[in-house]
Amino acid sequence: MKLRAIALAAAATALVACNAQKTENVKVGLDAKDEVKIAYLLGTQFGMQLQNISEQQLEFPVDDATFFAAIDDGYKMVKDTAFKIKYSDSVMTTIAMSMNSRARALQASKMPLPPKADSTDTAAAPKAPEKPAPFTAEQSSKASYLLGVQFGAQVASLSEQSALDLCLATFKQSVRDTRANAIDTTKKLQLPQDTLNAVGQRFRDKLLEQRKASIEKQKAEEAKLKEAVAPLRGDTLADGTQAKLNFKVKATGVSVSAENLEAYAGKPLFVFYFSTTCGHCRHATPEVKAIASEFKDKGITSIAVASGGNNKRAVRSYIEEFKLDEAGIDVFFDESREFGELYSDGYVPKVYIVKEDGSLSTFKSFEAQKDSIRAELSKLAK
Repeated sequence: MKLRAIALAAAATALVACNAQKTENVKVGLDAKDEVKIAYLLGTQFGMQLQNISEQQLEFPVDDATFFAAIDDGYKMVKDTAFKIKYSDSVMTTIAMSMNSRARALQASKMPLPPKADSTDTAAAPKAPEKPAPFTAEQSSKASYLLGVQFGAQVASLSEQSALDLCLATFKQSVRDTRANAIDTTKKLQLPQDTLNAVGQRFRDKLLEQRKASIEKQKAEEAKLKEAVAPLRGDTLADGTQAKLNFKVKATGVSVSAENLEAYAGKPLFVFYFSTTCGHCRHATPEVKAIASEFKDKGITSIAVASGGNNKRAVRSYIEEFKLDEAGIDVFFDESREFGELYSDGYVPKVYIVKEDGSLSTFKSFEAQKDSIRAELSKLAK
């Protein structure tokens, strides 16, 4: 989401549980655990960003209730891929575009006007762009929600990256403390700056340590994946691609209940391999849907497989956004990455046409080859 350019880049006490519903007046002392101190540190950084966004870049009043509730939603969105936030992806994109548009307009209105060339310049002085109208209450609420979701999602992501149970209640309290301090410097933060600096260094070290561990884990998983798909490999064509589709390849059903593609063996197939974050895939999807609809009643079964870099929540949102069920497209998630390892070169989108005997034709350029795809499907149609 483009607004990211604007937005970024143990218990708090014995009485307040981390991530409990009550988040007011969370106390953080020097004897708190590192997870709590790190959460407080992140809150100071995000709090300063929020203050800059609301006061300088967008000049709008943050709806505190909406913002802090949205932090919870953003956190849950990352931790639970089945969780749905308040607005759809398309609405969130519209909100982000509105915020970016306002930021640009405000910046333009503050730019100094160029001086006249000299005293003989009789041209009318250029007028400064008008300052945009203030956000309405609804616009402020939506902007607050988007920022809260982004902040909560980033805390959850940092929690996973560092393998630390970062306290969300402490994070939110720190955001409050930082904003209060920005308005009134007599209101101090609960941790001194030297402590925050030391905590920040320990957090960076932890992230580096986990990153190294993650790289080693990834290498091990890649080796395991190659071992798992070895028995599934078959003859290859001249270009090195698999000659046939092995229906035992693992694929997690999203719109259907399945763990592989065995239910599709013996059927002519139209297969779309995509990523929910790929612009070319999104552009191709309406046409893919049209092709699937065209051949649905002609004996051609259509399936779509989301690449392993996605998650189930994003795949479900994609299904809903493009209404893939209308075209009878069964949607899978390459969660094990076996499909991509066997049939893809790492690039999306791709289209495959599978004959009844499993023979596989790969189309690597959908836009340029869609007429050929239709022609091949017509040969298999009944």
